Amino acid sequence: MLRKNNLISFALILVLLCASSAVYAASPNEIVPQAPKEPIIVNGDNVEYFHEKKMVTGAGNISIKYKDIELTCDKITVYLDTREALAEGNVRVTQKDAYFTGERMNYNFDTKKGTVLNGYLSARPFYGKAEKVEKVERKDEYIMERGYATTCDLDEPHYRLQARRVEIYLNDKVVAKHIVVFVGNVPVLYWPYYVQPLKQKKSYVNVMAGKKKEWGYYALTSYRYNVNDALKGDAMLDYRTKDGLGLAGGINNYHDFGKMGKGAFKVYYTKEDGKGDDNDHPNEIIHRYRYQLRHIWDMGEGTDTTAIMEFNKLSDRDIIKDYFYNEYAELGDDPDNYVTFLTKKPEYTTEFLIRKRVNKFQSVVERLPEYKLNINNIALIKDVPLYYTGVTSGVYLKQRLPADGTNQKGIDVVRFDTNNQLSYVFRFFRTFTVTPYIGSEETYYSKTNGGESNKIRTVLNAGVNNTIKFYRTFDFSTNFLGLDINKLRHVVTPTANYIYTHQPAIGPNKLYQLDEIDAVDKQNYISLGLENRLQTKRKNKSVDLATLMINSDYHFRMKKDVGTIFEEKFRNVDLQLELIPYDWLYSVSRLSYSTKNAAVRTASIDITGGISDKWSVSARYDYEKEIEGINNLLTADTMYKFNDKWRIRAYQTYSLFKGSLTDQEYTIYRDLHCFIAELTLDFSSTSDRDNIGLWFAIRLKAFPETPIGLKQTYSRPRFGSASVASRSSLSN
Repeated sequence: MLRKNNLISFALILVLLCASSAVYAASPNEIVPQAPKEPIIVNGDNVEYFHEKKMVTGAGNISIKYKDIELTCDKITVYLDTREALAEGNVRVTQKDAYFTGERMNYNFDTKKGTVLNGYLSARPFYGKAEKVEKVERKDEYIMERGYATTCDLDEPHYRLQARRVEIYLNDKVVAKHIVVFVGNVPVLYWPYYVQPLKQKKSYVNVMAGKKKEWGYYALTSYRYNVNDALKGDAMLDYRTKDGLGLAGGINNYHDFGKMGKGAFKVYYTKEDGKGDDNDHPNEIIHRYRYQLRHIWDMGEGTDTTAIMEFNKLSDRDIIKDYFYNEYAELGDDPDNYVTFLTKKPEYTTEFLIRKRVNKFQSVVERLPEYKLNINNIALIKDVPLYYTGVTSGVYLKQRLPADGTNQKGIDVVRFDTNNQLSYVFRFFRTFTVTPYIGSEETYYSKTNGGESNKIRTVLNAGVNNTIKFYRTFDFSTNFLGLDINKLRHVVTPTANYIYTHQPAIGPNKLYQLDEIDAVDKQNYISLGLENRLQTKRKNKSVDLATLMINSDYHFRMKKDVGTIFEEKFRNVDLQLELIPYDWLYSVSRLSYSTKNAAVRTASIDITGGISDKWSVSARYDYEKEIEGINNLLTADTMYKFNDKWRIRAYQTYSLFKGSLTDQEYTIYRDLHCFIAELTLDFSSTSDRDNIGLWFAIRLKAFPETPIGLKQTYSRPRFGSASVASRSSLSN
């Protein structure tokens, strides 16, 4: 017997002992030993090894680390043959960010199975207690029997889900069966089956109540269901007290069929009895609904083909705006209906598209069908920078006008188009590139708007793209105002591209205008651009401090088939300035100036900043000059956290043209330990009425997002995203 006392930590490494109990796999001709198992290292104040019994015991501050498992306790017995352990006293087993504790536990280091009676489990964001907590053989899975789960980490949680059985899969999901929901010690709800994915931030039960002018008093509820990994979604049941409204509901179902693709199906239905203020038929029952089906399917390895389908059936144009404002603000009120097959290869891309009108109130150019072949820039001769690119398409176009009772006739045209281009790349001094190109486009039309049939339009085009890059590095470093500048690099990239398109054989005024191909016209201009970028190094990474881009087109005088047109030489001048002086502060300014009118057409400034969750400020100025008037808006969105319990947020839109606030939204947040309560007061003004809304919601802190959305407020710019999008738009 080997023994060591006096409260000195002792490590017993059982490498040789494990080898002595190695298992062999026998065959008729040979015996092949298996690889030795990883040793178990026992640390403790008092550790004993019994050779005959192949057993180790320990007492006092016991600690064992085995692979990704750590076990601590007051007393332990380890059986080397079976690699099983019996731990007692303040037992704790930790794996990744989860652990379970108890007074007595059986654990097997080979299978990673363990059982503890009257145990406590912490697998954030869930916690729980149970008569029996089991770590099963399947990786990262725990089972609690006759216990509860909650996201409240208090010894006496504010709420809990009491269940016969709770299964927790680390970083994946929580599954519970036969649940009774307790608030405090009061049972409030029974539910047969519950699944909560841990990778998402949406709660399973959401309730939002309030008052709006359009709805009266209302309650919006949703329940997130999980049939299995392939089918999950939100079931919605809403109630509104306004005259003409009442119960409404629907589902947002999300499916994932693995290799067969994934998508969503959404349906919502409500009934209005016509008693609303703006309805001239108070006795008429109005059925309002939306159906949406979206699916994307990657059609298998080796095909490089993706199928995408979208179907939207609406009762009227305003259904999404009235009931799903967030979706309306993002996507608009004109959803599409189509099926497309995209094939992407390194040398080319093909697309087969069918677009069909489903809603009679929409104006749609149907494509029944369209096939397009896009050949990428390919080298024609080896080691010679001569390239070819081309786009060929064939389509049957049918214009469908809204069914508004005016008997407007649509248009149907068969069109074949091929656009081919050759280019040659000259490079000088590594930084200067000149790319001249020449091309032609031929288009067949089955008919024109002049009544002619089977016409071919030919368009010749040519041009040259020029770009050069200069840079200089300045040995300048400073931390003035916390800017953390470590040398400065100034990069200047001017571009000058000449674009010429000859007068088409058939002018656009003689063609039905169904898309951009029909609008091709004579062009003769130079596109000028200048990009200035100021960079520094922070933490050995290059970062942009400031970026200024200026773009403008210089147009030459053109004579078209309808007469001589004297256009201004310079058209719009577009400027964009992007500033990122600190990690927490970002600003982007845009301006478009019309040389013809000697006036600013559009201007905007975005500023956003914040430090962690303590405070944040976002502000935006928008100016736009339109034919019907001037749009001149100031928008601000601020948040401030007073302490761990209270936080406020204010959103405001001020019209400089009207001289008044058009939208206001004020929210108070209260942290209730495991819940967040919010109270929002909303004011909005339209041309004919002022609206006031009030709503209240409680959300779990562990799952703060909610699928219920009433209003689209100011969206803060994200670092990098705005700059990438703006550069792309300016360069195009």
